[in-house]
Amino acid sequence: MKNSLLITLLFVFVLTCSAIAADGEWTAWEADLSNAAEIECTFAETSLENEDVKAILGEVTEDDWSVGPEDALLTLVEYADFQCPYCSHAGLAAIEFQAAHPDEVRYVYRHFPLSFHEKAPMSAYAADAAGKQGFFFEAEHWLYETQNTWSPMETLEEFEAWLHENIQTALPELDYEQWIADFESEAIRSVVDGSFDAVAATGLINGTPTFFANFYQVNMDPEELEQYIKLFSMQKNYRTACPVLAVEEGKEYRAVLHTSAGDVVIDLLASEAPNLVSNFMELAKDGFYDNNEFHHVVPGFVAQTGDPSATGVGMAGYYLADENLNNGGFDKAGAVAMANTGENKNASQFFITQDLAEYFRQGYIAAGDISENELAQKVQTRMDAMNAKYSVFGRVAEESLDVLPLIDQSTVIESVDIEVK
Repeated sequence: MKNSLLITLLFVFVLTCSAIAADGEWTAWEADLSNAAEIECTFAETSLENEDVKAILGEVTEDDWSVGPEDALLTLVEYADFQCPYCSHAGLAAIEFQAAHPDEVRYVYRHFPLSFHEKAPMSAYAADAAGKQGFFFEAEHWLYETQNTWSPMETLEEFEAWLHENIQTALPELDYEQWIADFESEAIRSVVDGSFDAVAATGLINGTPTFFANFYQVNMDPEELEQYIKLFSMQKNYRTACPVLAVEEGKEYRAVLHTSAGDVVIDLLASEAPNLVSNFMELAKDGFYDNNEFHHVVPGFVAQTGDPSATGVGMAGYYLADENLNNGGFDKAGAVAMANTGENKNASQFFITQDLAEYFRQGYIAAGDISENELAQKVQTRMDAMNAKYSVFGRVAEESLDVLPLIDQSTVIESVDIEVK
């Protein structure tokens, strides 16, 4: 009987200890936010189009030569002429770029025949006449690819004869007789001939080629345009609701960033910055940070991420107020803080620091002779400025600090786990 009682007591003790141990373990955060209070935020303006420039240049209409969906995420407008050698490279690249993004990009060609390119108007007549039958971009491609053949021709008569002789082979589906009629028509020629003055009058285009992405002037650089696609995609999907207060009193939270450089465990400062921690947790849970690059890295200083577009200006669509300022959060390596564009302008981007005091110290030493007293004062001034401007909402756990020097601009956040105990 005594043995039975002893076994029962031991069983209860083990269960109690197991429950205590379980309460102290980290588990996946599965909070119900349906009834949580909304955090006050201000919504960001979008820049999907440069409305001022669009008003000057004119929106894209059915009168423009365009390829791609009317509701494309990115509308690429080019001002060019067919005899311009730089235009041939850029124009072919634009055609290729649109073809590689058929659902996201609309490519628009607008004539700007320069006066010193004597064959530019006639080549435009030829393309527009082909365009009347739906072959404008095929004609553009052909004219650019053969530019080294026809551009050196001595006379316009020679060039016109070459067009008549070769366009049927280049565009076999073209109705040649109709093309001749359109090529010679006053309607087409008057539009092309008036295009230089009309474009020049805007004051925005001074040479060829000139490109605009959603009426923001850009270079014909596929990598740059890829970034614009990412940025416009993000802005199109800006959130229209403020985050909610997700943290609960008495509980601890941490984030595990699974990065291509290794896992980074961040202890979240829920009691010191409850709004910013809640925002971070909600975005992480929604997958907002998945596949984000560390788009800005200064070795020994900071590594910044939280922008899916990797442009440096991407965000979730709203701003939150500052929290946990002037609390010495940057005095040790591994501070995790919100990047911002000014007071109370915290969004989704955040950065992780290394030893800031040592970084500043070495910078001043490298700049020239300085006394220890002056050095200490300058370093402290920089540290105070950091603490006054940026809200610290987390700290990298000791066991993850050795991962920080491995992070560079090729490092990607693969996923984020939020845990609670």
